[in-house]
Amino acid sequence: MPSAKKHRRQTLNYKQNKKRLWKKVKRKTEVHIPCKQIKGSWDSTKSMKQNLSEMGIAVDPNSVMPLPKSNLVFPTLITDIEREKKKPGIQKPNVVKEMEVEADLGEREKKFQLPVDDVFFCTYMLDKYKEDYKAMARDSRNAYQLTPKQVRNKIREFKRSKLQYQKYLDSKHDKTVNKDSMET
Repeated sequence: MPSAKKHRRQTLNYKQNKKRLWKKVKRKTEVHIPCKQIKGSWDSTKSMKQNLSEMGIAVDPNSVMPLPKSNLVFPTLITDIEREKKKPGIQKPNVVKEMEVEADLGEREKKFQLPVDDVFFCTYMLDKYKEDYKAMARDSRNAYQLTPKQVRNKIREFKRSKLQYQKYLDSKHDKTVNKDSMET
């Protein structure tokens, strides 16, 4: 019979500064930047302020375009010449240009999708009850005991998710076509 291995309790190493080690690890981790243009030209050896100023992006918009200090606030027009004077040496101007091009293309299409369980719930309810939300609320598959208004809102969400709702309508259409072809 093999002997059981004894585990010794881990002791604290007083010679290591845990706070400093944590800061070192934290500094090494990559920063999550959702914008691909900024992420592509980001230099991890430089600070955030240095990186953004090289790209021509303001860290603090109030410092770039300060508000007038008068009682009457009039919109001030800053010409391109004045803007160029205020900008420090921009070393990566392509970042701002790429961001402007992407903004001109318009908003990206939002792909809203419901969880699979909600889709099954909505399709079942719509097939069985059509638009009768009170009956849907009383159904045994309504495990979360949603009220009729909550069921209605969930089905509205399902109808707003274009891809999933279109898939449901297509499958429903295919079923009716198959029924008609079998009857004839």
